[in-house]
Amino acid sequence: MTDDRTAREGFLHELAQTSVLAEIWQHFPENMFLIRVEGPDFVVEASNAKMEQLFAQDCTGRRLHDILPWPVAEQVVAHYRDCLRQDAPLRYEEHAAFRDGDGVEKEGHWLTLLLPVHDTQGAITHLFGISQDVTELRLAREDLERYSHNLEAVVEERTQALNQANREFQEANRRLEKLASCDPLTGVGNRRHFQARAESEMERARRHGSSLSLLMFDLDGFKRINDEVGHAAGDAMLKRVTATAQATLRDADLLGRYGGDEFVVLLPDTRLADARRMAERLQARVQEQADISISVGAAGFLADDTHLEHLVQRADTELLAAKRTRAER
Repeated sequence: MTDDRTAREGFLHELAQTSVLAEIWQHFPENMFLIRVEGPDFVVEASNAKMEQLFAQDCTGRRLHDILPWPVAEQVVAHYRDCLRQDAPLRYEEHAAFRDGDGVEKEGHWLTLLLPVHDTQGAITHLFGISQDVTELRLAREDLERYSHNLEAVVEERTQALNQANREFQEANRRLEKLASCDPLTGVGNRRHFQARAESEMERARRHGSSLSLLMFDLDGFKRINDEVGHAAGDAMLKRVTATAQATLRDADLLGRYGGDEFVVLLPDTRLADARRMAERLQARVQEQADISISVGAAGFLADDTHLEHLVQRADTELLAAKRTRAER
């Protein structure tokens, strides 16, 4: 111990030769220490006031394993050995928990810079270190990380909720769009929806010079069904007829309810002669499966047809003629 005291006094004496260094050593706000390398052991040769305040004792001449709990000392010494092995400055952050000289439990994080000190022959005799207490910074960083993690969780939760709300909103829009475009009884397109689609198909046929036809049909004697059997039976009949018509038509064909028991069918890329053959198939299939006859009128798209009503009027005229013919039989 006397030799250690002498070494420390010698170290301080050398510092005292330059008042500036002595002032720095005594009043530096972070831990400063000089560790003597003794084979496998590391002994504290000198420490500044801040270091002694941390440990609440004079550590001069003591091995690190005598000052710190064994696991903590092993952790610290591992860094010292790395510095010896690399023979170069080493910077690292460490965590330690220990009891100081007064028995007070202390725990914290320190950022340490370790420098090897050589003798005249180039051998490392000491390690000089400066250790900055970064506990508050580390805790603040951990709080920030927790806050960031919690914030990310909240954002994720809100994003999922927003996405769910958007999905529900889109689904509601789809339902509203379907309600706005479909006939609620039969499920086929309503008049407004049919008109919009038909006008678009007419424009396409006009632009490409393709054929387009329209059928209009209604149920023969439908008023009598409502009057004699009731509107529920009439509604059921309309559903059977539209279901049969949809099963008969092609996927590209568009069926719409025009009003009451009147229905229209748009046949893209279909000439008038082919449309009339489709009308015959519809009549036969409806008679067979719905047990009711229908009257059908057909119209082919002409270059000067600027509105859907032009086709509808021609098909309606043919439909009325078909009804008169049927009534005369």
